[in-house]
Amino acid sequence: MRSANSFASKTNSWELLATNIQPHLTEMPFLQAFYDQLQGLRVRASELDSQQEAARAQARELTRLRQEVEREGENVRARISAHLRATFGFTSEQLIKFGINPRPRVTRRRTEPEVKSKPAAR
Repeated sequence: MRSANSFASKTNSWELLATNIQPHLTEMPFLQAFYDQLQGLRVRASELDSQQEAARAQARELTRLRQEVEREGENVRARISAHLRATFGFTSEQLIKFGINPRPRVTRRRTEPEVKSKPAAR
């Protein structure tokens, strides 16, 4: 899961610090370089966050398109498979070369009739 809360809380704290320190820069000029650096980092963080969201949106779109192609491909494969089974037969070994498992041939074993035992004498 995305650590949006962590990133957002950090950038919010940077903004709070920058906003509150700005009026005091005349009294504390030694903080000007840090303030400028923090401002640059805030802008860069905002740009990177926007790029990340755009990439996330693109990834979702690509995933949706891939799944759509996958569904369509499976549909076509199933239709071809049905035609091949109709042509060669459901149990034909020729289906294997097309990657289709033939229906297994069922061989039933004869069951031997059970011998009823005599009830024991009391």
